[in-house]
Amino acid sequence: MGRKIQVCALSLLGAFGYTTSAFAQAAEPAPVAAPAEAAPAPAPVAEPAPVAAPPAAPAPVAEPAPVAAPPATDLPAPTAFESFKIENKNGSATLKIGLLAQPQFEIIGSQGPGLTGASKNLFVRRTRLLVGGTLFKDFEYFFDTDSANLFKGDIGTPAAPAGTGTKSAPGIVVQDIIGTWKAYEDMIKVDAGYMLTPGAHNALQGAGTLYSLDYFQNTFNHSTQFNSTAGFNPAGRDAGVQLRGLLVDGHIEYRLGVFQGNRRPSSATEVAARNGFRYAGRVQINVLDPETGFFYAGSYLGKKKVLSFGAAYDFQSDYNHFAADAFLDMPAGPGGVTAQVNFSRWNGGPFLNGLAKQTAIMGEAGYRLDAFPISPIVTFEQRKISDNDAKNTRIGGGLAYWPYGHTINLKAFYTHIANKPAMGDSRGYNQFNLQWQLYFY
Repeated sequence: MGRKIQVCALSLLGAFGYTTSAFAQAAEPAPVAAPAEAAPAPAPVAEPAPVAAPPAAPAPVAEPAPVAAPPATDLPAPTAFESFKIENKNGSATLKIGLLAQPQFEIIGSQGPGLTGASKNLFVRRTRLLVGGTLFKDFEYFFDTDSANLFKGDIGTPAAPAGTGTKSAPGIVVQDIIGTWKAYEDMIKVDAGYMLTPGAHNALQGAGTLYSLDYFQNTFNHSTQFNSTAGFNPAGRDAGVQLRGLLVDGHIEYRLGVFQGNRRPSSATEVAARNGFRYAGRVQINVLDPETGFFYAGSYLGKKKVLSFGAAYDFQSDYNHFAADAFLDMPAGPGGVTAQVNFSRWNGGPFLNGLAKQTAIMGEAGYRLDAFPISPIVTFEQRKISDNDAKNTRIGGGLAYWPYGHTINLKAFYTHIANKPAMGDSRGYNQFNLQWQLYFY
């Protein structure tokens, strides 16, 4: 009996050991105890379950090395100019800066009898700094300076051909200072300041956008007659205020202004500058595209289609000036055609007794090739004095090379001048000019 109890107890202990081991790990079952006479084998000790290692962090992915940008020299050079323009944070003001430089070589034959040879000059025809922009929404401003014919030697004139050869150093003058109020979009603008007065088309063109070498010789025949400072040529400008605008979808342009004009000296009983002002107006019909700026262009180089007809009248006391013009500039075939004709008549009267009664007809025409940017151009102008037989005729032609349009160009022109004085024989002489232009605005 006692032995049976002992066997049963050992069996229970073995079963209990197996059961607890099963809960500890999935191991093999413990062996059943041998009979009492054999010593029981100890139950195997279960090893602790291996702790799983944390997953390894993913290997960092190397970022691709940055690709170096191609050097600037590999980029194509720009062919169109973009203005230097600064705008403030809220857009209430903008500023543009520009420059016009026209280095020139000139050779011209003797302008008077008794003198031989040809005068030669290397000088700078124009040196201008240009500044402009906008204020708020409806105001514009423009300002530029000039130093004209810088270091050009004095060669005299046809009337007084004995030049001194002295090189000019005219200093810097104010060329334009204009404030514009857009009272009603492009239909009503008010210009105030020192500006070109209404006149023929050529007289209102910007010097940096001329088609041929320069303005016509007779465009500003009246400029120096308004008692300006000695030696200063205002080149068609005067101080004043004018209305300007475009009507009928831009097909009609008008300019109407009042200007300082000639101020009379004092008399024994009256003060100086007591006389009335100068008045000038212009109307232009734009058949195709309008010319929207204050300054016209001598050519738009294919960017516009312009056909216009204009007339202007300018007077003060018994002085008067009448002008009429036609202008064409448009693409045609493998390039573009540009042509204009201007007619002017002046009568200084007793008021401007230094300005003889005279007429002038002035014209130019040329064709610009697109494939190779060059323009052959011909020019003609003739001035006649009404009270005598004096006459001056200029016939010329040349080439304009436009590698960068008006921004950078080169012009070479030959002109033959035939001058018939009031008394004496006619005299002819030749002139050659080579000019390089650098202009941006």
